[in-house]
Amino acid sequence: MYQAGVPLRHMRICEPFGPEQRQGLWLYHVIEPDRWAAMCARVSGVKSGGIYAGHDNHFYGHRKILKPEHLDWQEYALLLLNSMPEKTAEHYRNKIAIYLHWYQKKASRFHKPSKGTLARKISPPGGDMQSFTQ
Repeated sequence: MYQAGVPLRHMRICEPFGPEQRQGLWLYHVIEPDRWAAMCARVSGVKSGGIYAGHDNHFYGHRKILKPEHLDWQEYALLLLNSMPEKTAEHYRNKIAIYLHWYQKKASRFHKPSKGTLARKISPPGGDMQSFTQ
């Protein structure tokens, strides 16, 4: 950890996959590249955890989520969906479609989405949001 520039007060050794511990996944890549390669081969999600959890763990919503400044939230959501394996992306598209359907039905009195919003762009090909809620 010293080699990676981690201050002594932050140096800890424990299992790497808890919410707090994901912040340190990137250290394995720096300190023990061979162990990092083995972890990436054996544990699903380690590589994305190392990339996105980083020093502050924002990606996983542990504290709060920040998007890249050059993207709006819709573009960021689509970027994340497009970067996932198709089966995983489809799972989250369905979850988002269910939420948007609920939102349009129950919470529309708070905010009316404009035409061409995220709901239209993430709907599965050939399907509409209704099929996911019945």
